[in-house]
Amino acid sequence: MADLELSGLLDLSGDLSLAADGGKVTVGGREVLVELTPTARPAHCSGAAPVILPPPPATPTDPAPLVNVINSFNKTVKIAGKPIVTQGMAMQGNVPTWPALVLPSQGNTGPVTCNQLLVNVVGDQVVTLPTGAAAAFNQSGQ
Repeated sequence: MADLELSGLLDLSGDLSLAADGGKVTVGGREVLVELTPTARPAHCSGAAPVILPPPPATPTDPAPLVNVINSFNKTVKIAGKPIVTQGMAMQGNVPTWPALVLPSQGNTGPVTCNQLLVNVVGDQVVTLPTGAAAAFNQSGQ
């Protein structure tokens, strides 16, 4: 079982399908994130439950901390049929209810890019929009 390690000044583009020999696709030893459906489990990460400020008398409508990247700025470079994440939109919650933004990669030290955007890896962050709370990705979705 071998990982596919991407490194150096590499800019992926066009219709490209990456595959590791039974392992994961990585950059600098960190797994590359791929898109998931909004309700896929395990989720990419968990964040603090969003609470609109000032808090209403009731609890949040969807307090689940689960976050999944559902839409990447990249759609052409894929791992096992799933687009790799190069920033984009995420959703938090069980339903899911709360929109979130994937921040530019801080953990991609390759620097490996896709159409000149850094490829996001495990350890990068997402920000939930209602509160501005950040969470770090701990699952790649591969």
